Amino acid sequence: QRALKRSRTKEHRPTNASTAMTSILAAEAVGAATAAAHGAFNYNRANFMFDAGMRWARFNTGYGQAMGQVSQYREDIRDLTEFTVTKADTYHTVGTICFVLNFQTIMAGRLGVHGPAPPGWIMGMYWTNICSALMFLVTFTWMAMHSGARANAGAAYMLTRNVRLPIPTPKMLDEARMTGNEFEKQRVLDVFRIPFIAPAPKDSIEDPESGQRVQTGERRMPRWYHDEVSELRKDEGGAAPSPTSNPEHFELYRGLQEEWWCYDVYARIGILFFFSHWLAAISLYSMCHVFCELRCLWPAWTVVAMFSTAQYNILQLDIVAPKEGSRMPPMEKVVPFVPFLAVAGMSIDYSVLDPHPFWVGCIYTLGWLGYIIYFLWALRMFDLASPKFEEERPEVPGQAWTPTEWPLPPAFRNAVYLISAPKRLEPGQTCLLQEMKAAKGEQGNKVPQKRAREVQPAMLPWKLFRGALITTCSMWVLIMFGRGFEQLNGERFLLKQEGRVERWPSHMQPWMAPWTRKGSRQETCHAGGCDRRLSSDEVSSTAQRLIATLAPLVQAFDAQNERHVEPIAPKLKSAQVSWPASFSPSLLASRGDEVLALDRATGRGGLLHLVGTAPAGVAEFVLQGVEGELLGAAWDNAGLVLTLANGAIAECAGLPADGSWSCIRSAVAPALPTGLVAAVVGRDATGKLRAAVVYDGDDSVTLLDAHSEAWLPAGEVHVPGAKSLTHGPQLSLTGLAKELLIATADGAVHRRPLVLGGGDPKKVALAGPAGSAKKWHTACSFGADRVAHLASHHGATPELFVSA
Repeated sequence: QRALKRSRTKEHRPTNASTAMTSILAAEAVGAATAAAHGAFNYNRANFMFDAGMRWARFNTGYGQAMGQVSQYREDIRDLTEFTVTKADTYHTVGTICFVLNFQTIMAGRLGVHGPAPPGWIMGMYWTNICSALMFLVTFTWMAMHSGARANAGAAYMLTRNVRLPIPTPKMLDEARMTGNEFEKQRVLDVFRIPFIAPAPKDSIEDPESGQRVQTGERRMPRWYHDEVSELRKDEGGAAPSPTSNPEHFELYRGLQEEWWCYDVYARIGILFFFSHWLAAISLYSMCHVFCELRCLWPAWTVVAMFSTAQYNILQLDIVAPKEGSRMPPMEKVVPFVPFLAVAGMSIDYSVLDPHPFWVGCIYTLGWLGYIIYFLWALRMFDLASPKFEEERPEVPGQAWTPTEWPLPPAFRNAVYLISAPKRLEPGQTCLLQEMKAAKGEQGNKVPQKRAREVQPAMLPWKLFRGALITTCSMWVLIMFGRGFEQLNGERFLLKQEGRVERWPSHMQPWMAPWTRKGSRQETCHAGGCDRRLSSDEVSSTAQRLIATLAPLVQAFDAQNERHVEPIAPKLKSAQVSWPASFSPSLLASRGDEVLALDRATGRGGLLHLVGTAPAGVAEFVLQGVEGELLGAAWDNAGLVLTLANGAIAECAGLPADGSWSCIRSAVAPALPTGLVAAVVGRDATGKLRAAVVYDGDDSVTLLDAHSEAWLPAGEVHVPGAKSLTHGPQLSLTGLAKELLIATADGAVHRRPLVLGGGDPKKVALAGPAGSAKKWHTACSFGADRVAHLASHHGATPELFVSA
């Protein structure tokens, strides 16, 4: 048993040693695994923190570059708009200057003012050309105004609605930012992934239809990168960029250009057509001026050569004849030389040749050639301006480009200077904004690109311009019909000659001015001699009349330093009048020896006869039909004229009867202006009404004459010492408004004649003792240059003063 036990013990000893070895190896393996896991954890965490920083930097860099590119897009909108607006402003400037030139030619410098009118055959050419020029001038100016305004409006619309900076929202910024503890939420395989042994998954996205991830590339990235793609660059409904993609702002702007490109095109063509007609008209105008007024031959040919050359040059610069499809001969190469036909006809018409049917036929033949060429040119303009669709041409730097959707006149392809937004980007360029908006995978490829709206071209400007061209053609047809009628019926036999010299043509009679200011004709009238005022035989008589007129002025200037001694006016004395009870008059009017005293406020009055200095008695009466305070009164044989404070004029016929005097408002006199401090209205010798008024704040009297519906100024009278007086003057008129009496606050009475031969201005009365302490009212003239004057003292009954 002992041996057996010992043998068993020996057998079990090696087994215990193997167990210990296994334990040691396992412990070492656990330690190595722990160390590997720790290293992988640190490695993956460092990668995660690095990628978190790159995620934030990537987000800000992407939006920063996108905002920079959108700022460039906004500049694109401004550049395209500024190009159109600058052209429109240039057209406006040209149009403004040409309006002046055109109207000066038609109005101020019109033919036939300083001499006989030119022949009818050339006047038809001139007026049709100058009126056509005015029509195209107005047309292109208004079209330029529309193109500039609409381009500005379209740019403002896009800049405030479509082309905006892609600024991230606070929520997007929070989603782009990551914190360190986000690593704890990552997948276990990503946290402990061993590099090179356990590779990262390949690029993939989640298919929204199946819910499974679809591989999109061979690049291997951690899962958190795939999460970043799904969170920060998720689908926004945009289309995937392609080699043919075009930025949205270009497509939208090209669609907006449909609103104004046609206005821009025909404004430019209108400038050419205006100058073509205006240069032709000014050439005809100049030769008519040279022949009719200057009476010269060779300058007419030189001026025609200069203007015709200018017209030819601008037509050749702007018109590029299409290679095919033209329906008219190239009249732009012929029409500039029509004035040479006209100047040849005028040279014969105004020459010294004797009248002969051959020369008459030559003149009319040259005229008809000009009319036919101008008519064919009008048809040619219609053909050149007609829009046509053409194949889209490749873009060339420095040249205008338009899409095939815009029907332009091919003849003006190089003259309209029209630039549209491009349809595609240049090679190597890309749109970051489209990439940011683009969807991922198959969905993004299915979204269509935004394109310019497909609409019919806005051809209203062409329709209006076509109407102008049709009008021009119709005008030439009409003027040719009129020319034929004149030749058959006789030159200018449909209109009265108004005393002019009848002629066909000009050489049939010696040239002579049709009229002068004195009704005479002189051979020197072409130089303006017949219209000079000092060229007549009455120079000496005119000078004598001038001297007679200036002589009194010279005497007045010589005597301006001499002291003027005014005669001493008589002083006033009390008339000792006993007024009726409660009667407080403040207004006077007179007729002969009779004096009317009136109460301004109540309308009561008294009639008295002044004999010497004592009245014969006071007959009391009341004015009927008068409402309001009285400002003035004038009395003559026709009756009493009252001026009310509200501006109304009342007339009282006859004399008071039974204590009353009936008055009615004047039906023929307009109301006086308001704001008057003194006023009186009377009748002059012709029966018309004349008023003398003082406006509030004025120191002079204004004279007014009544007309049908208003008072018109007739003169002004100075009030002596007005600035030193505390109260305004009181006014009254003598019979037939021959004299104006001005009673001032110091008690003085001044007479001012209102008709020729009425005497000199003078002071006719002075205040008596203690006159300055009284309140002086109106004065009137009665008898032989005598004066009656009312005054009151501290609220007492007014006292009547008269001159001796």
